[in-house]
Amino acid sequence: MKTRMLTHARLLEKVVYDPDTGKFTHLGRRRPKVGQFDKDGYVKISVDEVKHQAHRLAWLYMTGNYPPADMQVDHINGVRDDNRWCNLRLVTHTENQAYRIESGRTRASRSASGFRHVYWDGRKGKWFVQVRVNKKIHHGGYHMEAETAALAAITLRNQILEQQVKSCA
Repeated sequence: MKTRMLTHARLLEKVVYDPDTGKFTHLGRRRPKVGQFDKDGYVKISVDEVKHQAHRLAWLYMTGNYPPADMQVDHINGVRDDNRWCNLRLVTHTENQAYRIESGRTRASRSASGFRHVYWDGRKGKWFVQVRVNKKIHHGGYHMEAETAALAAITLRNQILEQQVKSCA
């Protein structure tokens, strides 16, 4: 039974998922530990010789269905191997990218400031911070320097993320 489309019933036959810890264990094996990291830091689990992402399996396990094709399973706290049920949510691609963790490499932003969520207001002659989450705009104030505005943007994003994580705990 080598298939890409894993059913909920077959998943229940093969593994057990603990929503409080986010860990999976195989049924009927001497070594029940399951999963390994992929190159991007996500946990992959092999079921019927096909590898699946653990966070998508957690969604299937808990809801009985795969996420819709136009939606993605996001880790609220940004930790790719934290597959606790309260840390997973369905988001659009755009929403998922809004919380993408920047890599350590310095790379140019497409905005004029060079920083995410920092924009120039020509009328006031200042940089302003604006973060959009779930179609709601959060303002982080006006700043004379782009670097100061970038720090305010990071602080605002972290506050929004903490609020979402607290609702998980």
